[in-house]
Amino acid sequence: MEQLRDRVAVVTGAGSGIGLAITEAFCDEGMRVVMADINEDAVAAAAAALVRQGADVHPVVADVRDPAAVDALGQAVAARYGSLHVAVNNAGVVAVGRSWEMPLEDWHRVIDVDLWGVIHGIRSFVPLILESGDEGHVVNTASMAAVVAIANLGPYNVAKHGVLALSDVLRAELVQLGAPVGVSVVMPGMIKTGMVPIASMPPSRVAVNVVDAIRRNRAYVFTDDESAAEVQQRLESIIAARGDVIATYGRGHDSAD
Repeated sequence: MEQLRDRVAVVTGAGSGIGLAITEAFCDEGMRVVMADINEDAVAAAAAALVRQGADVHPVVADVRDPAAVDALGQAVAARYGSLHVAVNNAGVVAVGRSWEMPLEDWHRVIDVDLWGVIHGIRSFVPLILESGDEGHVVNTASMAAVVAIANLGPYNVAKHGVLALSDVLRAELVQLGAPVGVSVVMPGMIKTGMVPIASMPPSRVAVNVVDAIRRNRAYVFTDDESAAEVQQRLESIIAARGDVIATYGRGHDSAD
């Protein structure tokens, strides 16, 4: 969808970091945005700053772990702007520790926000986008952790792998339906946010790529090529393993004869 001006978007996790940067990029394109975040003070302050700059935004407090809250968020979009064209499922958290030592509370918290939050967003927002009858787009924020295993980030890796898989499934279903709705999954690297304060790359780098992905209907959105070798190595290892299985089966089969 090349035309973004006057389109309506909803962005979760919009009070700071990548979500706020995407919101700002959308506003620069002339879009109207409902900004959702669990932190009321952060999203209110961010929205107020954008309004002072002339943007048309509306802050909503929402916990993406709660399907009823995400449904209410969708209703708030419809009530405010009458339709929805772009949904950005971006809210995320992280927990650090060894997989077998991490408290179950941390496993649930990360997967509930990072994966179930996207599931809830798809269930609430995609019907609204389809109802608009216009071109639309869904953006799901994953991570390089969706394609590269990172030690001590078990729940985060599991959730982000799920987001990648779900995005691919959603895209196939929308193509099957013949709907003019694209799906992009974003896999940022080390972006400087509240979750990763030691990084140096600004969230605006992600936002620029997201806008381009919507315009060009790009399925996969990377923000840098620093981990490209790791991704390639993993995929090649998976393919090579398949060859090993076939060869092993063949030898076993021959010996049985």
